[in-house]
Amino acid sequence: MDAFDRISARTSAETRRSVRKMLDVADRIHAVLQQKGMSQKDLALALRKSESEISKWLSGTHNLELKTIIRIEEALGEDILTVPGQSILA
Repeated sequence: MDAFDRISARTSAETRRSVRKMLDVADRIHAVLQQKGMSQKDLALALRKSESEISKWLSGTHNLELKTIIRIEEALGEDILTVPGQSILA
């Protein structure tokens, strides 16, 4: 058993799921940036944040608040998160 397996075995299922979701969100943002031909710098300018802050957000280890994800969605003009079913506001 290597070090990764030992750490994984000691990590709760909830923590593993949380990390996986954070990485999925970061991957989605990276994909939308690439699709739109935008850089992290472009996103930083749109959100009036520093490039280092955006880099931290997109590391996949930063726990973004929902309101921050919504700001990112607005800046990109794309959904980052989707929830099955229809919204009552749609």
